[in-house]
Amino acid sequence: MLIQSGMATDAGAETKVAIVTAASRGIGASCARVLEQRGYEVAVMSRSNDIHALAAELELKVVVQGSVTVPADLERLVQMTFGRYGRIDAVVNNSGNPAVGALLEIPDDAWLDVFEMYLMSIIRMSRLVTPIMAAQGGGALVNISGSDGLEPDLRFPVASTMRASLSAYTKLFARQFAEKAIRMNCVAPNVVFDHEPDNIRDNLRRELPMHRPAQYREVADVVAFLLSSESSYVTGETIRIDGGQSRAL
Repeated sequence: MLIQSGMATDAGAETKVAIVTAASRGIGASCARVLEQRGYEVAVMSRSNDIHALAAELELKVVVQGSVTVPADLERLVQMTFGRYGRIDAVVNNSGNPAVGALLEIPDDAWLDVFEMYLMSIIRMSRLVTPIMAAQGGGALVNISGSDGLEPDLRFPVASTMRASLSAYTKLFARQFAEKAIRMNCVAPNVVFDHEPDNIRDNLRRELPMHRPAQYREVADVVAFLLSSESSYVTGETIRIDGGQSRAL
């Protein structure tokens, strides 16, 4: 991708620009809302038609209906964002839910699909935005992972495997680009959905130390912190957002 300096921008010199993928609902949509509230110009992408409703709600100027598994869609998102604002300061790499099943019964195609969705999408996004961030003096990326990447769960074998790989990639990226002030971290939530306190399934109350799942906003606030200058010395980390469920040291 060609990067040109001196490009006209809609944003002022101090305005930050963020990209959020898989942003039509859930964690992605909450991240887009929180970043917009914090003054970012936000560009979004999702496979779902619902992305247009979010874009209208937040009056966003860059919206792409596309998939993180399609390299051309990622490139279009980055080109449109950079073309409009002349910079990209933050990226939230979010994606959909992977296949489940018994460990040895999941077909090859399902493994490869999640590899594309969870790992290759972030590698490709890194290739696209790193030159931009390096040229402007820095930036930050946050990958939405999951707690099963740190403590593998047989209920989610494909996700557990790919998320563990994502943590390794995150450390490698952080090590290589720290001197250019480009940071990458992961967040690892467990159970997340917006809920009423009195309407939580009994099995979740038993399983989760806080007796409730996380709200989407609770994950988005951690993401926003990791993208901000307040976390300027934090990179290569996978931050658990699991309400104390983890038993690992």
